[in-house]
Amino acid sequence: MADDLSSQERLLRQLIGSRRCQVCRREFDREHMRLAARHDQLWIVSVRCRLCRNQEVFWITPKDFDVDGIVAAERAKSAGQPAITSDDLLDVHQFLKEFDGNFKELFSD
Repeated sequence: MADDLSSQERLLRQLIGSRRCQVCRREFDREHMRLAARHDQLWIVSVRCRLCRNQEVFWITPKDFDVDGIVAAERAKSAGQPAITSDDLLDVHQFLKEFDGNFKELFSD
């Protein structure tokens, strides 16, 4: 079990290390990742950019640990996407303000 957790953590660090800060576009350092929460099939990972100190939060499911596939898909998906706007941040803020913490209900089919 602990070995499984450490392998998943290594994959999380690899995945986060392939992401870029939305503010300065620098790749995140794997050492600045923090597992903020873990609940069954959802991991919430917080990472802070070493250069500009921007903090970002990622929601990752362990079944997504096909790292090469995720990285390729994320790069393809984000190539040409507009930058995050202040309206986007306000939407997330409003969602989190009203969110009751029930992830099972949020992700149920």
